[in-house]
Amino acid sequence: MMIGMPSNRREGREGFAMVTALLVVLVLSVLAVAAVWLSSTESKTTTAEATHLSSVFSADAGGEAAINFVRVSDAPPQILDFTTMAVRTQPNTTIAGTQQYNYGVNFVRKSPKPGWGVDYLDYDYNVAAIGRAGRQGNSGVAVVVSRLFKEGY
Repeated sequence: MMIGMPSNRREGREGFAMVTALLVVLVLSVLAVAAVWLSSTESKTTTAEATHLSSVFSADAGGEAAINFVRVSDAPPQILDFTTMAVRTQPNTTIAGTQQYNYGVNFVRKSPKPGWGVDYLDYDYNVAAIGRAGRQGNSGVAVVVSRLFKEGY
């Protein structure tokens, strides 16, 4: 090489392109792993949310069934267990697939209905419904139901 002639190659730059390419591949690999991890986490979250919603809807169906039990009664339901004041205990009822509910209706009190005379009483009931979906989805609903009945009817 002649002294004073410009060199086409800069000194100390051998292998620069390879190191840069390896760094780019490393960054892209980290981004790919992060994307796969994120999609996996989102999939698990979506599945858990769907199971939770199914169990909430099952519990709501149980609550509605218990309300309907009180609503269609011609007379105040008889107390079956005086220790818990239970008037109805519905065992597991399957809705669809793994969705199921059960409920219990307990008598709370009866009180006169203002403006209706002494023959009409408000009967209050506590309703507790449990809904299940899948192996881990459990939800509960608690409702107070009141129904007007004519005493001795």
